[in-house]
Amino acid sequence: MSEDKRIDDDWKRRASEEKAKIAAELVSEPSAGAAAGGSADPDPLFPALIQQIAYPALMALGQIPDPRTGERMMDLNLAKETIDLLAVLEKKTVGNRSPEEDKMLRDLVRDLQMAYSQTAQAVKKTAEESPSENPTE
Repeated sequence: MSEDKRIDDDWKRRASEEKAKIAAELVSEPSAGAAAGGSADPDPLFPALIQQIAYPALMALGQIPDPRTGERMMDLNLAKETIDLLAVLEKKTVGNRSPEEDKMLRDLVRDLQMAYSQTAQAVKKTAEESPSENPTE
């Protein structure tokens, strides 16, 4: 009987140690602190990730040239899809970003949405004016 009690106590001790270890790991993770109301530490790769996602939107809006061809392009569908991806990332990472990351992402999404809206309006205006200049009618 004393052997069973020792095994039971040993199992309880190991379970308690494992539980404490998991709790310590959760406390040290940035997402756990952010979810509990704290702010996450900035990740040096986050700005690079955001820039990598935003780059095609800037190219598709004609704001920067394609690095392969050096030409500017206009692809409103690609721009919208890319901006939507950034908006999803913004929504899904709420509470897990540092204040700097939060401001950077929020400002970038806002700026891209404004640029998209202005570009789409300009394209629509140009399209409306073009048929009247077309002598094929």
